[in-house]
Amino acid sequence: MVVHLPSKQTTRVRFSSLAQKSFKKAFFIFLFYMLFFLRMSDKNKNFSTGRDDTLKIIGIIAMAVDHIGLALYPNIPFLRIIGRLAFPIFAWYLAEGFIYTSSFKKYASRLFFFALISQIPAMLVAKTYNLNILFSLLLGLFALQAYKNKRYLTLGALVLLSAIIPVDYSFYGLLTILFFYIFKERKTAFLVQSVLNIAGVFLLSPIQAFSLTGAALALYYPKNLPKLRLNKYFFYIFYPVHLLVIYGLSLLPAFSK
Repeated sequence: MVVHLPSKQTTRVRFSSLAQKSFKKAFFIFLFYMLFFLRMSDKNKNFSTGRDDTLKIIGIIAMAVDHIGLALYPNIPFLRIIGRLAFPIFAWYLAEGFIYTSSFKKYASRLFFFALISQIPAMLVAKTYNLNILFSLLLGLFALQAYKNKRYLTLGALVLLSAIIPVDYSFYGLLTILFFYIFKERKTAFLVQSVLNIAGVFLLSPIQAFSLTGAALALYYPKNLPKLRLNKYFFYIFYPVHLLVIYGLSLLPAFSK
């Protein structure tokens, strides 16, 4: 069996002397965030918080920075490190959305539709044929449904499928989503995500360690801050549009090679 992992263009970075300095700075920022969020406490120990899109906005910004670094500034790995925050946040929101959705079919159909229309823009920016992150989220959604209905053979098949087909984050992404749903107590959830991120370092790239910051944000984000809401279609529309914009910029003489 061949396990398809995200391509080098999407996960690997070259570490020059400047890159190493940026990596060290990012690591200290990472430690600061970890200490800050782990010291926060809340009476409700479960991570389920209801509707609040503040973290989603952070994830969207981190994702855009990541894709800018990928397509426009490939020699600045710090941009890719910032981007590691995005997927755990989206994975957490998917687990939350699955809990609160009134229609699983509509949720899955929406993901599938926008995954399809985003595939070409994603391939143009990443220069790979990997299925984009919306397909990763869709597989995760089916995994949550299988787990909820105790269809463990189906769940195992989905994990295997995510390892075989060329989808972003491979089975690491699916397990990230699934574990956010299974482990609802924050300390346990964070411990599990920590172990999973260690695996991500070996499967994807050393900078995948910084994804733990995204998990910490999702689990320990302060509950007493003002809540923001986005239109539920904002992310779905933003995803392909921002990829097309970045690809268009990459064709300009300033960025073309």
